[in-house]
Amino acid sequence: MLSLIALAAQTAAAAAPTDDIIIADLRDPATITVAASRTPVALSETGISLSQIRLGTIEGLSLPLVKDYLALVPGVAVAQTGPLGAQTQVRIRGAEANHSITFIDGIEVNDPASSGEFRIDTLLSHGVDRIEVLRGPQSALWGSQAIGGVINIVTRTPLLGSELYGEIQGGSLGTVRGGIGGGWAGKAVTLSGQLSGLSTDGYDIAGVNGDRDGYENVTAHGRLEWRASPDLTLLLVARHQDSTSRFDGFDFDAGVPRDEPLSTRSRQTALRAEAALALLGGDWTTRASVMAVRADNINRRAGAFRNRSDGERDLLRLQSSGRFDTLGAEHRLTAALDVETERFESIDANAQALSNQRQRRRQTSLIGEYRLTTGGPSAGIAVRHDMNDRFADATTVRADAVLPLGDVRLHAAFGTGIADPTFFDQFGFFPGFFIGNPNLRPERSRSVEAGIGWNDGQNSIDVTLFDATLTNEIVSTFDFATSLSGVANASGRSKRRGVEVSGNASLADGLTLNASYTYLDANQQQVVGTAFVREVRRPRHAGSIALGYAGELFDLAAAAAITGARGDTDFARFVPVTLPAYTLVTLSGAWHITSKLDLTARIENALDATQVDVFAYRGPGITAHVGIRVRL
Repeated sequence: MLSLIALAAQTAAAAAPTDDIIIADLRDPATITVAASRTPVALSETGISLSQIRLGTIEGLSLPLVKDYLALVPGVAVAQTGPLGAQTQVRIRGAEANHSITFIDGIEVNDPASSGEFRIDTLLSHGVDRIEVLRGPQSALWGSQAIGGVINIVTRTPLLGSELYGEIQGGSLGTVRGGIGGGWAGKAVTLSGQLSGLSTDGYDIAGVNGDRDGYENVTAHGRLEWRASPDLTLLLVARHQDSTSRFDGFDFDAGVPRDEPLSTRSRQTALRAEAALALLGGDWTTRASVMAVRADNINRRAGAFRNRSDGERDLLRLQSSGRFDTLGAEHRLTAALDVETERFESIDANAQALSNQRQRRRQTSLIGEYRLTTGGPSAGIAVRHDMNDRFADATTVRADAVLPLGDVRLHAAFGTGIADPTFFDQFGFFPGFFIGNPNLRPERSRSVEAGIGWNDGQNSIDVTLFDATLTNEIVSTFDFATSLSGVANASGRSKRRGVEVSGNASLADGLTLNASYTYLDANQQQVVGTAFVREVRRPRHAGSIALGYAGELFDLAAAAAITGARGDTDFARFVPVTLPAYTLVTLSGAWHITSKLDLTARIENALDATQVDVFAYRGPGITAHVGIRVRL
């Protein structure tokens, strides 16, 4: 589903021709991805469906959260439970919300303290240089949960010299956002960092003139790279995010939100330390890295503590990659070892509550990857074997290939994926509502895709067909005798298949047209032999079209996004409902007062459409925002 949409032209400072492509599905050979392989690879050399959203787009749209940009990507459905900062789920190609992995500067930031999803509603866009979205199973490279795909965030870092940038913006619903960032790159040291914040009063989700459900977020991010010698590079990345969202409860008798003074404080601290040794002129590189993530979610009612969940993830990674040439072809072999430990703690206001618990699990993984590049056809294969102390060992594979034929490009990929049950699925407990299932088995996926693209350097189009099957899907259950909800592995299969079409055209100097369309058929079979039922919150049809202009004096953009009808569940009556289709129109622009100062403006949902991504939770209506942006 495309839940928001706008396409803004690039800023006057954006110079690379490829930056005119808002979603770079048709790969510029000079563009590199760091998520489609365990080592950097040119986009033109991978058969994986991958979209990039680059800095020109991020600055041009000036939207507050990364989830707003993910809504631009084909095959991605975004479901937001009400206002800014409310729980937001991202589903890639019909997979579940916890079936994707999110990286920020190489750190896996999925929340081990809750549902295993990354709290995408907490990720501010300030300081982000590039957003990559890989579609299809990537477990062979990146492990459990990468069934639907991978979201990779790269922050801004100067290549040479110094930079300083900042912005502030305010508008409807008492919303204020701002940030400052910068960096310096010399011969031996590169330093960069950002500090950003957002505050909004929001609106009453329940719609009964109750308290307004607002949101605050402060995020700090820093990166230090030291090239200690021609062969040795040391890297340190640190990040901290602290946000509070206020929300209403749900009236299960009436089937609507109920005005309540509820809030959740979400905090996450992440650290990555790495040493890379390059030998044989860079043909053989070995990396050793340690990554740590600490996350906690604290729930309160009227300021009084109710419960919290704390999670930790520690990852030790050793990787060695060698490159050699034979008969005009380049070969790259990579071997890696990942040792991951996760811990979970649940604490309730009632010291005697059964939900009070501590859990731990560890997984050791062996990974191998081979990539072949010939200057024409390219191919790769990866294999991963996971040894888990909670579940049976698992092996996943991924293979991809590319065949260029002039301006035409054929690409295909096959992959298997796995998703371990979350701590909440296994051990979650809420008296009178939910009880976990410690006997769950990991979910498994098998997917194949094939596509054809055309790119003449100025205009492009790509069509990709995909088909995926999920087994052991973890589904909700309800015991009418005890009135308790739970989870179990489905005995049937889930099928997700469809087609993604994306294209862009350069109509004139500075004038671009972008469009995408996704058809998705996602169905679930909970019990083998029974009928398939359509998966909820996944539109069958979704698309967007946008026109943007970038000039020396100003940038302008107008875009519309159409989200088709989706199914959902009325949890008061436990019956299926249909969420109506809607179209969002966004208008945006920037006036370049000087070469270093912009005045920005944006109108979201310009037609004031009724947007409901989750049953009974309406999105914001029309909003307007203005601000300034500085570049030094």
